[in-house]
Amino acid sequence: MNKRLKKLQGSLAKAKVKGLLLRVNESGQSTQPNNQNVLYLSGFGGSTAVLLVTADKALIVADARYWARCKTEAKDFELVKVERGKKVSGAINQALQLAGLTAKSKVGFESHRLPHQIWEDWQKDLRATLVPTTGLVEALRQYKEPHEIEELRAACKATSKVYQEVVALMKPGMTENDVAFEIDMRLRKHGAVDNSFSSIVAAGPNSAIPHHATGNKKLKAGEPVVMDFGGVFDGGYCSDITRTVFVPGKAPTAKMKEIYNIVLAANQAARKALRPGIMYRDYDKVARDYIAERGYGQYFTHGLGHSLGLEAHDPFDYEKAPLNEGAVFTDEPGIYIDGVGGVRIEDDLVVTATGAERLTMAPYWKF
Repeated sequence: MNKRLKKLQGSLAKAKVKGLLLRVNESGQSTQPNNQNVLYLSGFGGSTAVLLVTADKALIVADARYWARCKTEAKDFELVKVERGKKVSGAINQALQLAGLTAKSKVGFESHRLPHQIWEDWQKDLRATLVPTTGLVEALRQYKEPHEIEELRAACKATSKVYQEVVALMKPGMTENDVAFEIDMRLRKHGAVDNSFSSIVAAGPNSAIPHHATGNKKLKAGEPVVMDFGGVFDGGYCSDITRTVFVPGKAPTAKMKEIYNIVLAANQAARKALRPGIMYRDYDKVARDYIAERGYGQYFTHGLGHSLGLEAHDPFDYEKAPLNEGAVFTDEPGIYIDGVGGVRIEDDLVVTATGAERLTMAPYWKF
């Protein structure tokens, strides 16, 4: 049985529950499942299933679309089939019975991930006493195992190649959407199975909008272009990179050069400060202070970074958990000035025993 599952099973008693239900389902516009805790625990990468984990049992409830995948991907889990035309809740009740649970058994559910309507249905249909829980699996996901870091390293390597290919194609007259298309197509070419989020391409004045909605603005010579993108690669792990480039044909303004160099130096200062034991607020402060000391503090309007893993924004306790060895975080300072433009430079870093390793090796702009 896998170590992750054993760790979760060992935490159930502390949470005062006999079992834990985890549900994954299609998530609207995104092609990514809405609960990567299921993939993390079981290995099952499909879009619809329910897990039941108790101290000595692990079951997966799925319909016919996924029976074959459950047998090969979730080998530590006993399959309970949802038969055609039958309610999922009936199969969950079967799983509860197989696990030796009764209507009086306290069974946890992930309250932060379960839609209210589903909770109401479960309250009515399931033969168990449902108890809300939060963060039981997320606590395990904060620090990556060696094989996870290798997956992330490969994802970042491929994504860095995409950047180099796309920046070589950029020229005046292309639109933001043209650039985004090249990014997305090349992510697939280099092994991504999906985007980790919708690619952001923000040109000229749009570069001053941190999360600009990519559109049909045409690129002009000399203006900044912020490209923020990433892929989901085989195995489920994500990359996330931002580079700011300047459209060829004209030199960027002195102001944009100044801003770029300040942001790059802040990025590098934060990377040097990242080491086991540092708290997120102190990591953030390094870059924030650097930018503020150079007169641009009010223009750095977001956090320095976030945890990265099976999700572009992976779970992490930013207030209480130190960034210890195995934490994977982005390092993405930025300066955004309305009417002038913006710069963001983002790398993915893994905390090592002695400091931090940069996973995104795409080059920076040089003046």
